[in-house]
Amino acid sequence: MKKLSALLFLCLLGISALSAQERYEVMLDLTKTQSDLLPVEVTLPAIDQDSIQYHMPKIVPGTYAVYDFGRFVTDFKVMDAQGNAVPFTQLSDNRWLITDARKAKKISYLVEDTWDTEKDNFVFEPGGTSFEFDKQVYMLNTHGIIGYLQGKNNLKYVIDIKKQKGLFAATSMKTVSAAEEQDRFNSPNYHELADAPIMYSKPDTITRNIGGAEVLVSVFSPEGKLTANFVMDEIFPILEAQKEYLGGTLPVDRYAFLIYLFNGRSGSGGYGALEHSYSSLYFLPEMDPETITQTVRDVAAHEFFHIVTPLNIHSEEIGNFDFIDPKMSQHLWLYEGVTEYSAMHVQVKYGLMSKEAFLDVIKEKLLVRDRFPKDLPFTEMSANVLDKYADYYGNVYYKGALIGLCLDLQLLKLSDGKYDLQQLMRDLAKEYGKNTSFKDKELFDKIEALTYPEIGDFLRTYVSGPSELPIAEMLELAGINYEPQAEIASVSLGSIGFNLNEENEIYVDDISEMNDFGKAIGFQMGDVMLSLQGKQLSLPTFQDVVKEYRENTKEGDKVIFEVRREVKGKQKVKKLKAKAQLITKTVYHVLNYEENPTEQQVMIRKAWLNVD
Repeated sequence: MKKLSALLFLCLLGISALSAQERYEVMLDLTKTQSDLLPVEVTLPAIDQDSIQYHMPKIVPGTYAVYDFGRFVTDFKVMDAQGNAVPFTQLSDNRWLITDARKAKKISYLVEDTWDTEKDNFVFEPGGTSFEFDKQVYMLNTHGIIGYLQGKNNLKYVIDIKKQKGLFAATSMKTVSAAEEQDRFNSPNYHELADAPIMYSKPDTITRNIGGAEVLVSVFSPEGKLTANFVMDEIFPILEAQKEYLGGTLPVDRYAFLIYLFNGRSGSGGYGALEHSYSSLYFLPEMDPETITQTVRDVAAHEFFHIVTPLNIHSEEIGNFDFIDPKMSQHLWLYEGVTEYSAMHVQVKYGLMSKEAFLDVIKEKLLVRDRFPKDLPFTEMSANVLDKYADYYGNVYYKGALIGLCLDLQLLKLSDGKYDLQQLMRDLAKEYGKNTSFKDKELFDKIEALTYPEIGDFLRTYVSGPSELPIAEMLELAGINYEPQAEIASVSLGSIGFNLNEENEIYVDDISEMNDFGKAIGFQMGDVMLSLQGKQLSLPTFQDVVKEYRENTKEGDKVIFEVRREVKGKQKVKKLKAKAQLITKTVYHVLNYEENPTEQQVMIRKAWLNVD
């Protein structure tokens, strides 16, 4: 018995040693962060070759921009088991060649905070890193901190993180242990590690079970204006609707919303979010809850739908993503376009948006789409989005969403309302799933085999071909009238230009073409817009307030703007008054519901929007 125990003990030692050799062990010490520099220590797996490269990502999935995260690495060192230096040569921003690699046991370096950097090619905040020791908040996008040995990115990672007392790690990554001053996480490979950001802050979190998934919301709000409970209450109806939209259950077992609010102007000049398979990271301005609510809902609806694609439906370019020399898929229309379409469609289908507001969203997509070339095949743009067509990426949220809309309506027509785009997505997820990638060139054939020959023709004509989308024809299927342009009379705003200041307030920044109404009101450069007809004007409310003004104001009605302007060095609030004036102008993309739709149109509209 003793002999067997000793043998078992030796076997366990061997397994433990083998395990240690076949994994990365990473130590991050948040308590030693100084001057926005985070120390990183990586214990390497066993190396059985004379030389090997250590890589930091050039680009990561979901960003579609080259950021070269190795630029933020300094004081790079390679050591043997005794702590002696092992020679290396830096080949580029993102690659270090380790010579005499068999001796290499450990790498250490410092990583600079991207949010506060002065380097060019600024990393959009949701894809970057932030180490704020004084505020006790850290945004750890792991792809910007940890790398991998070339050819060994499928090995396991064990990450230990030292922290200040009282900080909580919000992440979708599986926690091995959580103590007062140190946490441990496991990741099966680099791809999943890079896909799992961590936000450390004083805890403001809430978790709910939705559709079989544990959904976490974690919020950092420097002024305490927004709370995790409030966010969960606001997005819960959306998540419940998305659950139903996806067939009653969610295709993940966990999900994390990581929300960081900032004051003032951001380094990138914007704000937004970045999706991951099991989480999404939000970088948003600190505003009162009611103001920021719709922004959170809209962005969350989009990012959450990425649990479908590319998590469960993706090409080889994504499934085998190359962090150093990436190849882009042709199918951004699917990953981002259909996701954006689903995020807006789910809201109208489940009563969270009026059918009239849905038309406004479609109009916005059409208006912005017009800024991009109309004859550029979407597949060609997607495949070359990192270089030749980098400036056209934004169209995935506009023309990409319209492709989804047209495809949905075409499917409903061909199936007599029984088969839609979401059913197609479910069928594609069953066909492929998380661990199986499709070949780019075969996707249209697969979709055609699952649906109808006409759908294959549609995709080849309007997605991989140069033809414009048949918007009028598709919308007519659901009894929606569409005019590319029309002449209408409406009340004027003065023909002035608006912009945002560092506090995200709307102000007048162009009066060069100000018309008679603007002159009668008395707008001046720099006027900060506070209200119109007693309704607050802010970034989230501006469109709705202006729309109500145009719909409810007649020529000759009294119009009152409230502005804040500098007078003799002091900020003063002024009321500007004038009588409303009508102007005739060309309006593009006019949409309205047919008052007397046919039975076929009623059937499709009901199946599509769940309204008559």
